[in-house]
Amino acid sequence: MKLRIAITGAGIGGLSAALLAHAESHDVTLFEQFDRPGPVGSGLVIQPVGLAVLDLIGAGEEARALSCPILRMYGDTAKGDRTVLDVPYPTGAPGRAFQRAGLFDLLWRRVTAVGIPTVTSARVTAAPLDRDRRLIRLADGRAFGPFDLVVDAAGAGSHLSPIQTRPLSYGAIWGTVP
Repeated sequence: MKLRIAITGAGIGGLSAALLAHAESHDVTLFEQFDRPGPVGSGLVIQPVGLAVLDLIGAGEEARALSCPILRMYGDTAKGDRTVLDVPYPTGAPGRAFQRAGLFDLLWRRVTAVGIPTVTSARVTAAPLDRDRRLIRLADGRAFGPFDLVVDAAGAGSHLSPIQTRPLSYGAIWGTVP
């Protein structure tokens, strides 16, 4: 059954979801709040299951070439008295460290190559039901749809999520260790 799918947010998650849905022959439309989609943030780690998704959309090999394997992530408190993170990976299934811009570019090129429509300058504020399907309403008054499915990939600041963001009581220092 072919579905009409709206995906809010053209970041790593939204682009990947769009490519997966398109590969299954669904009618996909991406909505992005910025005038031009682009990477937000710096580095990220993709877990082995995320790499399997990249394989499914045919981007796994290129993604491996853009990234570095991670065999273990470890972190402790500033005093060094308590381990707060210890994630070992099997040698054959490492995590992968990416520069976000590289992974974004790889996915964005694929989205544009297959012709997935993207509505930019589209701050999604609501996705109300219209009978048994959803509409997409934008802050500027535009409306799109109806859609059979809405995927919210707009991140922590999404207007569709009932969860409100809040400052965290901790932080992280990113670095590269040989």
